[in-house]
Amino acid sequence: MVRRLVNRNSVAITGAIIGLFSLPFGWLTLKSSRLAAGTGLNLWEAVGWEGATVLLVLWHACLILSLSGKSRRRSIILGIAANSILVITFLFAGLAANHLIEQAAPFARVSLSAGIWITLAATYILIFASRQRLQDSRAWRNLISWGGLVIVITLLFTGWFNDLSIVQEFTGREARFQQELLQHIFLFGGSVTAGTLIGIPLGIWAVRSKRAEKPIFFIANITQTIPSLALFGLLIAPLSALSFAFPLLREIGIRGVGPTPAIIALVIYSLLPIVRNTFVSLRQLDPAVIDAGLGMGMNRRQVFRRLEVPLAAPLILEGVRIASVQSVGLTALAALIGAGGLGWFVFQGLGQAAPDLIILGAIPIIVLALVVDAVMRTLVRLATPKGLAGGEP
Repeated sequence: MVRRLVNRNSVAITGAIIGLFSLPFGWLTLKSSRLAAGTGLNLWEAVGWEGATVLLVLWHACLILSLSGKSRRRSIILGIAANSILVITFLFAGLAANHLIEQAAPFARVSLSAGIWITLAATYILIFASRQRLQDSRAWRNLISWGGLVIVITLLFTGWFNDLSIVQEFTGREARFQQELLQHIFLFGGSVTAGTLIGIPLGIWAVRSKRAEKPIFFIANITQTIPSLALFGLLIAPLSALSFAFPLLREIGIRGVGPTPAIIALVIYSLLPIVRNTFVSLRQLDPAVIDAGLGMGMNRRQVFRRLEVPLAAPLILEGVRIASVQSVGLTALAALIGAGGLGWFVFQGLGQAAPDLIILGAIPIIVLALVVDAVMRTLVRLATPKGLAGGEP
């Protein structure tokens, strides 16, 4: 019986069950001020029994669809139902926040609670499960992947969520948010670019030289095991000493704290996936392809440029993708050494015991990571020669 259920659609079933379990959790929290503890409100207290019934019915429909099979039609309906839950959840949250704020004290805040965050995780699982069954239809995949999100973003820009605490936190710090977002992009973008320029030649060197292979991977592996906070801290002392010994370095911004140690640390962390993928991509090439190129009269440089690079590019870009997504998250820690970035909001929120300020920094980091991942996957697909693309979506 268990095996039969798993064969249905285990991922979708998991998402639907998580969604049903999210309903009894707190949905919204009403606080007298941004730092007050607040009172939790259940789903039916926040949106009424009618709204709770709508979500309950939709979640049961998702569970039934998940149990009934993996057909294309059911997957489309499942994806539409998951997007509907996403949109309705935010519609109800905005409407309930507006109603609660009108009746509360002047400095009252309404925050999203665990029930909504669990619901978002469950809808993501369902959307992912639905996409997996629609590999042959890019239009449906894109609609199910982005349809609900586009509607939620539209509601955000129309002011539907203005009474939610997280939006109020953003409104009060909009200029600072833009500044830290650009700084975050600069830090991880600059570090991955530098890591790519260093890592790819190191990977090529490791392929070409047996003597260089072991020390390159030994150093890359060792540095990857150093805890990120420790590495940030270890760079402060030597860079401070250099900046005091050479004032010119301090004038151009190289100091013990700030962007410099953050970028150096992020470059170090980005090296291993780039070096490893470059090494593997070149090492796994069929020697017959190289021999064919040499037999056609190409010299070694032409073989490298015309054959090895195009065939190795997809896997090398996969390494850059991994390094990029990793760097987006690690850059948040750069705020601890004065480098800025979206981590500034996370640590400010921790210091002030303000959860919505933490979320204001955390959600854009997650979104940024997903965007970077999607862009890099597209580049990988474009770089894959048609003969190697095979059955890729």
